[in-house]
Amino acid sequence: MHQDIKNFSNITAIDTSRTLKINLKLTRHGRTISRVNLNGLEIYVDEVNFEFDLFDPIRLNIDLQEFDEGTSGIEVGLLVNGLEVLPKYQHLASRPTCYIDKLGIWEMDIPANFYMWYHSISGQGFIA
Repeated sequence: MHQDIKNFSNITAIDTSRTLKINLKLTRHGRTISRVNLNGLEIYVDEVNFEFDLFDPIRLNIDLQEFDEGTSGIEVGLLVNGLEVLPKYQHLASRPTCYIDKLGIWEMDIPANFYMWYHSISGQGFIA
């Protein structure tokens, strides 16, 4: 076989690693103390970029532990491959908001496969 010719298994082999590019941006208003976790990774900065496998779920949770009531909170922005997830789909979070100003845990879970989930919630139909 010629060296430049690929066999069928080489052609259909798709590398799904690092295909979900996630941008998480937190905007803190006032004084807040919180723990932020994205897919099991503790986040210590207000803006971060990650790359995950195409078939990984996306699990974001924020535990707001202390804040000045009435003047403080955390605003959450989330992009996946350039597609806005938060605040656009904030109604799908455990508390339907992207401005966290109540003590406790706020969560946003996106099951794997992201694109099937996104097409479904955005009204684009089902991907087979």
